[in-house]
Amino acid sequence: EAKEGMVEKFQEAVSKKTKKFNNTTETAILTFSIVTGPDSGKYMRVIGPKNADFFNTSSDSDEYAYWEKNVMPYVKSQVGNIRTARINDFSYNWDNSEAPKKYVKFSTYRFNNENSRDWFDFMRNDTKLKKAHGYTGIRGVFYVVSGGEWEIHVVEPYDSHGTPMGTYATENFKYEEEYNKMFGWRAIDYDRTKANKAERDYRGQIIETLEFRPEMSTSME
Repeated sequence: EAKEGMVEKFQEAVSKKTKKFNNTTETAILTFSIVTGPDSGKYMRVIGPKNADFFNTSSDSDEYAYWEKNVMPYVKSQVGNIRTARINDFSYNWDNSEAPKKYVKFSTYRFNNENSRDWFDFMRNDTKLKKAHGYTGIRGVFYVVSGGEWEIHVVEPYDSHGTPMGTYATENFKYEEEYNKMFGWRAIDYDRTKANKAERDYRGQIIETLEFRPEMSTSME
């Protein structure tokens, strides 16, 4: 989060730092501004994907020192790194080689421990159905490994607010009907109800919109 009145200086400093230290595929960083939700006005910097050896690098580096000297003077607050891992069984059409989309629907889920499995069961069925019927949308589902409380992040990139995030191979596809055909009579109502009850009453679901900021990110060209 930038200090009040220093947003432009913060953005310029981040852009310079990114061009200097994050100019290869291995060091690439993407920057997003959070435009809706409780963290609206803040920024998210994303690195990934990485293997485990990447995290053996010490934070005592020229890059870290540069950030402290040239960017931190414009920073109001900064959250530490959060490491996540993708769950392939709940993700579809995710391709790390593709350029970023303009927007991201970023959903955070936290669960009641006693029935969290119900949410995952519904997510697994949803993924199976969408893959079977040629859904073109993109979804990555991640769980927090380190750096915060255990939670799930559902990441859905898209390019325009005015068009669907994805389409099915069949025109006039009816999701509820096809779900019941695949998983049983009235399964959609039963599974959705259980999945919703699995979410915590307080801050169990938070949905935010992120906007890609190419000028503060590694060039994809």
